[in-house]
Amino acid sequence: MTHVLHTFVTTLLASTPDVHLDQVTVDQDTVRLELTATAPQARCPCCAVSSSSIHSRYQRHLTDFPWGVHLVRIQLTVRKFVCRNATCMRRIFTERLPDLVAPSARKTQRLITVLRASGLALGGQAGARLAAHLRLPTSPATLLRLVRVAPMPQPPALQAVGVDEWAWRRGHRYGTILVNLADHHVVDLLPDRSAASVAAWLAQHPTISVVCRDRSDLYADGIRRGAPEAVQVVDRFHLVQNLRQALEVFLGHHRPALQAAAMCTAMTRIPADGHVPVRPRYQGRRPKPAPPPVERPPRHARWVTIYEALHRLSAQGTPIATMARQLGISRPTVYAYLRRGTPPGPRRLQRRPSARVLTPYLPYLIRRWRESGADSRQLWREIRALGYTHSARTVCRFITQLRRAADAGQPPESQRSPYTRPQGPSARAVSFAMVCPAATRSRDAQTYLDQLCQVEASVARADALSQAFLAMVRERRGDDLEAWMVQATDSGIAELARFARGLQGDLSAITSGLTLEWSHGVTEGQMHRLKLVKRQGYGRAGFALVRQRVLQAA
Repeated sequence: MTHVLHTFVTTLLASTPDVHLDQVTVDQDTVRLELTATAPQARCPCCAVSSSSIHSRYQRHLTDFPWGVHLVRIQLTVRKFVCRNATCMRRIFTERLPDLVAPSARKTQRLITVLRASGLALGGQAGARLAAHLRLPTSPATLLRLVRVAPMPQPPALQAVGVDEWAWRRGHRYGTILVNLADHHVVDLLPDRSAASVAAWLAQHPTISVVCRDRSDLYADGIRRGAPEAVQVVDRFHLVQNLRQALEVFLGHHRPALQAAAMCTAMTRIPADGHVPVRPRYQGRRPKPAPPPVERPPRHARWVTIYEALHRLSAQGTPIATMARQLGISRPTVYAYLRRGTPPGPRRLQRRPSARVLTPYLPYLIRRWRESGADSRQLWREIRALGYTHSARTVCRFITQLRRAADAGQPPESQRSPYTRPQGPSARAVSFAMVCPAATRSRDAQTYLDQLCQVEASVARADALSQAFLAMVRERRGDDLEAWMVQATDSGIAELARFARGLQGDLSAITSGLTLEWSHGVTEGQMHRLKLVKRQGYGRAGFALVRQRVLQAA
């Protein structure tokens, strides 16, 4: 057993050949190793001159990575040497064993590496909990201290970087993230969002030739000042986002057309013969028997009693306010009943006209509703010219029932579609559908856009221009941008013309974004990782710690 342990320990200490294993002691839950440094000489840490003059010996007590359920304690005997360099300020120094333990450390390098990895991945509290499960008891402060003192990795020579802002506290404090687009790693974090800091950082990296950014004027100015020879590339996603926002504003001014297109989309699900399928009612539970009718006096009997009481009190000389208070009615009612010569009779209920009055006009109404999607008021005016003499309310009720029956006859997924609702989808939803690739649109969305382009000619022009711009984005045809801008400006659509004029101020960077292969998506992905690291600190981690964790993880 002892021979096996010696062989195992010797294998673990292969990276430190100048250390000899003297003894191994195994207790109930602890393994104790006694090691001795055996190098014939050592270098002075100040002047790097070798010395073989031993001054004294002392012992260091270390903790190593556990062996299963056994804790590992190391007793290391090291020596002190006398520096023979007369000009060195240090006369006595201790020998270094960098592969085994750092100077003044009480943990081996192997254990520090594991603890630092836990702190980088999980932070202080979560990393300490994981270390306790691995039988590596430590405190959150120790983990964060190991993370803070970790050596910062040196980035390679940078060619293309992405720059974007990140919110330390949204609306109050922002920073800047810089990502190497070649290997998708974060190269640095800046504590603020300013053109001066970006320009200073770019000036320290003269090899950068491409900088990918969003449409921020602040970063554009910093790039021009710090790397004037670099090519600026505007992200294609933000261009599509700005186009969608312009379309949303434009569609917000055509709300009637959006509703009409929704009606036309819903009508495509009604059969050509005009028969609307109606969902059968639920027949599972037998209805409760109706209670026996209760004989009630006529509704006007109470008012007859009030009429007689008012005339009786009036003959007695009772004041008007007193009569109103005693009978619980208003004074205008008292005056009105005193003026009457006869008691009130039963009221005749004014029943609404029966829907049968629409029977001669039903084929016309259904056909016109399916063809044009006109509202009930417009259909009422049309059938009045055909001889209909009743109210528009009857037509409105019939059209409402027709819509509800059509919705009930649709499959469940279509009932949830906003493109078939009577009120129609929102301008925001339609704008998203317009910029979405046609291959990924739902059937209702495609049908709705087709109907919308037929209902409103200006929407058809806006859709054609937006599809041409999206084709440039997807196929990276930046040379066609200026021609598209001229078409958008002359289209008569104010929102798209404003969008095209906004592109003119950053034309070269936008053309590069529509031509080159670089994308801002890598930077956006690293932004999500940065948010995770920031939130793991629960708002208590400073910028230096967040920067260290992000760069070490990269």
